Amino acid sequence: MAPDTNSSDITTSMQSPAVRRLLNTPRMVSSWFHWTTERLEHHPSTLYALCSLAILAIILLIASSSALPSGILSLLGVCLLVGFLLGSLCLYIWTLQPKLMRRPKSLFLLTSVILLTVALTRSFFFFLPSIHQALPTVPASALEYSIPVALGGLLLAILFNSRLAFAGALAISILTSLLAADGFRFFLYSLVSSLAAIFALVGQKDRAILLKAGVAVGLANLYSILAWSLLSGATERLGFHLLCGLVSGLFVAILSLGLLPLFEYLFEMATDFRLLELCNLNHPLLKEMILKAPGTYHHSIVVGTLAEAAAEAIGANTMLCRVGAYYHDIGKITKPSYFVENQQHARSRHEKLGPSLSSLVIVSHVKAGMELGRAYGLPQTVLEMIPQHHGTRLILYFYHKAKGAEESDQGEVQEEKFRYPGPKPQTKEAAILMLADAVEAASQTLTERTPGRFQALVAKIVNAVFVDGQLRECELTFSELRLIEESFVRILCGIYHRRVEYPGFTFEESAGRRGANGDAGHKPAKEDQARHEISKKGRGDRPRHGRS
Repeated sequence: MAPDTNSSDITTSMQSPAVRRLLNTPRMVSSWFHWTTERLEHHPSTLYALCSLAILAIILLIASSSALPSGILSLLGVCLLVGFLLGSLCLYIWTLQPKLMRRPKSLFLLTSVILLTVALTRSFFFFLPSIHQALPTVPASALEYSIPVALGGLLLAILFNSRLAFAGALAISILTSLLAADGFRFFLYSLVSSLAAIFALVGQKDRAILLKAGVAVGLANLYSILAWSLLSGATERLGFHLLCGLVSGLFVAILSLGLLPLFEYLFEMATDFRLLELCNLNHPLLKEMILKAPGTYHHSIVVGTLAEAAAEAIGANTMLCRVGAYYHDIGKITKPSYFVENQQHARSRHEKLGPSLSSLVIVSHVKAGMELGRAYGLPQTVLEMIPQHHGTRLILYFYHKAKGAEESDQGEVQEEKFRYPGPKPQTKEAAILMLADAVEAASQTLTERTPGRFQALVAKIVNAVFVDGQLRECELTFSELRLIEESFVRILCGIYHRRVEYPGFTFEESAGRRGANGDAGHKPAKEDQARHEISKKGRGDRPRHGRS
């Protein structure tokens, strides 16, 4: 049922200006943050400076701990240890992680998560004496087990990946152990807790797993607390220690549920949870696409299937490929009738336009798609796939059309004017999307859809993209390209599979030969004859003006 706009307008009008300003505050703050971070990305030195300030805050938080001796030498030792740990972590990212993780914005997010975990742990230790005074029956050592130190590893595993989360959890465990009186005991506890949180997230893509991760953290805490108590012989009041370990798992689940959407939205991170939500076909953008550009919608769904299969074959991010395919052509919503998949009539709108103007109309859907994506809050990783899936490829149809009219116009046709602005694919996922988009569009021109034809078509498309230099800036290898080709052929054969003939039905016969219904003498209508001729010729006889 459609929403009651009149009642919502009345409710809005009844709100006082102060209430409206209060309700708009989160939107204004998030818009300001996105605007600021977008500007800062063009000045990496500023983001590096913010990372340095976060590291300085970590050093001051650790140095202020009562568990460490006061003095300049202690502060210098903390500086050296923090610098070594975070420097090693950055070196690991720079050498063994994808290029996406090396961005200044990603490094700022990483230091922010570490700072948050250290600050949270320091706050717990700061209020620990007061809590112990309020609950004198609970040992202070037991209250330390209620600290949700596993939150840092959990957030890193979701926002980045499991490998980086392992390294980050090790660094966090060492840093937070400096805040405890018994550092080695707290280090083992925090490390086991963080590893349990990371392992609980493997292969899971639903936000409900955060609750299960909290349970896993609680059980891991029970295990590590029991093991340490038996090892040290301190089994008195063991029940309080175990209870506080379970409370820590509860804190981790609650805090992760609250903080994760904040990090996702502020830093525009495409986590698996966010991507799964964007896969929902009830998303407003996809619902608008199916109404305004149904051909583009169907094309995007098929491209998503092709891209996901190819990503799975080479070990890339399957969810990102599918989501990128769903939204890669959202810009066509603004001018759907200029693209052939949405042209329901025989005549094309490009017949009245010159090749240069038609090329500009085709290219404009990239900018329109970026604007729509930003308006609907798509993650930056998904937005970047909109221009990258075209790269700097040539719009061949209108380029050759312009070349054909070159002699009559007596002007030289510049190839650069008929190319997309780019950039070229920077990641494996964007390159897969480029190939899947081209293969799906080309497969629609085949009149005879057999495995051999599909194999030749896919090989020709992939070779053309490679020769054009579109894959130079991504990390695809020749062996991965071969696996991608094989997955494309397999999916296309599955989509356009053959069916057995239905007994009693003759679909190829004209409407005038339906003798079974007693209308054998009826002559076929002109519409039936035309539709029959089109089905015989196939879509390959029609020029594909707007397919891009």
